[in-house]
Amino acid sequence: MILRRTPSASASASLSPRLPAAAPLLAALGLLTLPLAGGCGKSSASEKLPPARGQGAPPREALPQISPTAVAEKPAGGTERTTGTTYPLDRAEVSPDMSGIIESVDVEEGTQVKKGQVLYRMRTRALGLGVEQAQAQLHSAEVALSAAKVEHDRMQKLLAQKATEQAQYDRVKAQYDGAAVAVEQARVALAQARRALGDATVRSPIDGVVTEVRKNAGEMATMMPITVVLVVENQAQLELRFRLPESALGALKPGDPVTARFEAIHAERTARVNRISPAIDLRTRTFEVIATLENQDGALKSGMLAVVQMGAAPAGPAASKGK
Repeated sequence: MILRRTPSASASASLSPRLPAAAPLLAALGLLTLPLAGGCGKSSASEKLPPARGQGAPPREALPQISPTAVAEKPAGGTERTTGTTYPLDRAEVSPDMSGIIESVDVEEGTQVKKGQVLYRMRTRALGLGVEQAQAQLHSAEVALSAAKVEHDRMQKLLAQKATEQAQYDRVKAQYDGAAVAVEQARVALAQARRALGDATVRSPIDGVVTEVRKNAGEMATMMPITVVLVVENQAQLELRFRLPESALGALKPGDPVTARFEAIHAERTARVNRISPAIDLRTRTFEVIATLENQDGALKSGMLAVVQMGAAPAGPAASKGK
């Protein structure tokens, strides 16, 4: 037997008032959707998009024409321009041949130096004691050698007179030879000590100008890792490095002139192409050109930016300015 529950009269009475309240809302929503549906139908019926291709499609716009020889003719006319940077012909990062404390620095930025000129000195107290110790060891070895020689000469005479045995003479001779070797070792040790003392005075390896001083007196300088104390650059000649597009490769060769203008000092110089990189950069499709730039007056500095133009500078006051 199945029992079914029927809603009571009170429940029906409580639900019935809510239905009339929702009816106006549903009617308003229906009215809003009617214009939208009508508008969509009207637009789809009256408007038709033209086909993208084929009959009835709009004509395509003509592309601009580019001459294939326009780029190749540009360098030949001497109008190829780019930017470059100057680099020193010779550059030395001077570091000590020993680890220790810097005793003194004898130069500063901008000091003109010659090859072999003293740049800085390391502390030498311990090295001086090492030289004295090596000298004492050499003197001791020489004394031992002298005594061994006297004994060797005596035993040699006795052996000639058959007054001693051969074995005894051989022992004395071995001692004499060992003393001679000890003297040679002491001399080498003294030379090494003197060289270490000489290495404490660091000299310039090239002619040039001091561009950086990275350490001061009292600071530690080591061999491993290498400590660069100062930098010397030879700026009598500079390298001008710049890059050109691959299309200009056939328009330039070693010995050709290029004009470099330095806006910072309002100077213009003529450089000569020294060498051209044999490889093309795969990312930029450019190649590097290295030109030699005379700088006897020292007006130019390494790291300067230059506007480079193919060909020599035109004659006249503007071209000679800064030379």
